Amino acid sequence: MEYGVTERWMRHAFQKFGRFLARHPHAFLLSSLLIAGILGGGLFFLGNEGSIEKLYTPEDGLGKVEREYVRTHFPINDSEHFLPSRAVTAGRYGAVIIRPRREVSDNAMEKAVLDAAVSLHTNISELVTEELGLSYADVCAKWQADCVVSGLDLLEFTATSFPNVTVGYPWTSLPGGLRTFSGAILGDVTLKDGTETVKKAGAIKLMYHLRSSQEEDDRRSEMWEDAFLDKMAAFSSDVIAVTWSTSHSLETEIAEMTTRAVPNLAAYTVSMLMAFAVLSCVMRDPVRSKPFLGMVGVLGAGMAVMATVGLFSYCGVMFNNLVAAMPFLVIGVGVDNMFILLAAWRRTSPRRSVEERAADTFTEAGVSITITAMTNALAFAVGAITSFPGVRIFCMYSGVAVLFAYLFQINFFGACLIYDGIREHQNRHFLTCLPVPLPTQADRSGCCQRFCCTGDAAVGTQKDGEDHNDHLLMQFFKNYYGPFMTKKWVKVAVFAMFFGYIGVGCWGCTQLREGVPLSKLAGDGSYVARYLDQDDRYFSRYDVRVSVMVTERLDYWDPDVKDRLEDLLADFEDTEFTYGKNESESWLRVYLKFTGQIPGLNLTDKTAFMTGLKEVFLKTPGLDRYSYDIHFSEDGSEILASRFFVQTKEIDDTLREKHMMLKMRGVAKNAPVRTMVYHPAFVYFDQYTAILPNTLQNLGIATVAMLFVSLILMPHPIHAVWVTLAIASICSGVVGFMTLWGTNLDNISMISLIMCIGFSVDFSAHFIYSFVSAEESSQNAKAVHALYSLGVPILQGSISTVLGVAALSNAPSYGFRTFFKTVFLVVVFGLLHGIVFLPVMLSCL
Repeated sequence: MEYGVTERWMRHAFQKFGRFLARHPHAFLLSSLLIAGILGGGLFFLGNEGSIEKLYTPEDGLGKVEREYVRTHFPINDSEHFLPSRAVTAGRYGAVIIRPRREVSDNAMEKAVLDAAVSLHTNISELVTEELGLSYADVCAKWQADCVVSGLDLLEFTATSFPNVTVGYPWTSLPGGLRTFSGAILGDVTLKDGTETVKKAGAIKLMYHLRSSQEEDDRRSEMWEDAFLDKMAAFSSDVIAVTWSTSHSLETEIAEMTTRAVPNLAAYTVSMLMAFAVLSCVMRDPVRSKPFLGMVGVLGAGMAVMATVGLFSYCGVMFNNLVAAMPFLVIGVGVDNMFILLAAWRRTSPRRSVEERAADTFTEAGVSITITAMTNALAFAVGAITSFPGVRIFCMYSGVAVLFAYLFQINFFGACLIYDGIREHQNRHFLTCLPVPLPTQADRSGCCQRFCCTGDAAVGTQKDGEDHNDHLLMQFFKNYYGPFMTKKWVKVAVFAMFFGYIGVGCWGCTQLREGVPLSKLAGDGSYVARYLDQDDRYFSRYDVRVSVMVTERLDYWDPDVKDRLEDLLADFEDTEFTYGKNESESWLRVYLKFTGQIPGLNLTDKTAFMTGLKEVFLKTPGLDRYSYDIHFSEDGSEILASRFFVQTKEIDDTLREKHMMLKMRGVAKNAPVRTMVYHPAFVYFDQYTAILPNTLQNLGIATVAMLFVSLILMPHPIHAVWVTLAIASICSGVVGFMTLWGTNLDNISMISLIMCIGFSVDFSAHFIYSFVSAEESSQNAKAVHALYSLGVPILQGSISTVLGVAALSNAPSYGFRTFFKTVFLVVVFGLLHGIVFLPVMLSCL
């Protein structure tokens, strides 16, 4: 069978392209600038998507299905009958956590602290928006005629009754026979020995719920939230310290953090890459030095970013904070092609014409950079099939940007390479473009003049001119590094290193953690980060109250049905993630206890059961809230669905969040009646269950796609197998080591693993292609030739990619830092395979 037909055809096509480009560089230069300019005009239509739910949660998450069921069967009217524990979503709110200052007390239940908290509440309730003059009473969610402020009833009761007050935990009895759930209000609680009475509390949380069910209500509530933020930012007290947040604080903070950080990070990145590219293109000979081409390479990558963002803006695809990391990656990666083209140019004979050198350059480098561009774009295309919209949009942007970077490098940079080649052919200085004398013609000049103002690009000291044109690093790889790597003892050491790397990586994979808590998405030190941190620290003990919904019509008056429902609730209450019966809430239990005080009532009779429920129980003050836990038929004769609540305990990290949700759903799935569970946080917890399957799916599809592309473009199928093995090795290393570095598998690291596929091909395909194309007879000589040919561009490309994202390592954002960590690992392990593992392994075949 004949292999490499596609590869030979592409080499021939690139040879023709190089000749055509050399004849018409101006056309390619101007057309590239024109296309970039036209597409860049789309930046005027740039829009931003900041919704955390839309970006970070799976579109097909079960939590969204559960939420829709609750919205349909248990709707809440937030203008008249709002209950926080029964809310379908988090809704609009302003929240404040109150703690005593250290110099005052360590107990929030002291009189001075309670009075200061009441005073703060008064100030909040009286604040008025500048626009429309809205007070809290104008926008608050209400239960009957009263604004709903979670925690206010306990605060006012404690403050007014102090010191003759007993506060229970997690339930506190209030005057009038009412109870309030203090577990969600008090944080960092210490109980009196052997009791449920609070001895000390470190924090108090108040939540000001707002109306949002109607569009106009939502707009007015957002205005009040803005006024609330301004009020809290200006608040100061000698007695209490506060942290605060609103429903839109996290999204706003992420958007503002991106706006603040990206311009500075981008300026730093471009400066670093520009300096590196220029220095990498400098040689001792001022004729053969090409520093301006280094700048052109960075500019071409920047044009690709501009064209990509503009194109998607024209198409109405929204920008987001995840995409904000794309330019750093693409600029770094885009410069790689420049180094490969330059390395190929330097290996051509300077005695030949510019057209012939261009043909040779693109013949040698064209296939290689095409393979990497195709595989990178294909990896991102596969990543775009994920169920996470944020990841999908990032992959769409990045895939198109990689293709634009490829096109601009072979057209725009290629044209500039031709112009610089003409200058070199005419023996002109890289800076002044003036002709310079040959070194032999300046023997009598000073050494400084001979060093800076003489050059020899057209006449080589060797017969073929190659050594004359070599970069110092190319000579290092050829004369020192390559021969060193082919020594037997070095090969043994490299194999030992490889197996150690694989072992540590696989062990790290077993420690993998999934998902990112919302608290990490906020900027470091922001008011949102402080609030979320304290909320997790002080209020995770009784945070999530899960709704258990029976979704089929049942005869609730039937004793067998009552027993089955009681057993069902007991199954939920007996898990390792939930408290027992005392912390649960069941309308049926309360109803049965209520009717037990009514003599002669037969609750096994349907009519008596339904009449007592609707006409007596649900109309009793304090019990009427249970009407929102029962879905009656239209004529009121049947109960189509109902719900109960169980209290989870100490859900304080992502693992417990994930396992608790899965446990609740597992119990519901195995229940004797159709059952569904829900909490608004489940919509976000779904990322923990979806991220690993999505990642494995994308990695699997992408790896198969890379194998297919490699089979088409590589000279022999066995080379495609080597590329695939390199992909598996690098990916396992990245996953394992990123886990050991403290990085979870989340949306951001998932993006990096998708990139890992493309990058793995970059590093391995370049080397393998050069290895099998070498004309040397021995395997060791082939390895040395491949290192000589591509060691420098692989090293330069790795450094440029790391420099492209280096600024993110110190960014005030978990997302940016995670992106840096994973890209850094991808590049380091890819480089390790490209210039250490593969040379040794291939030379042993």
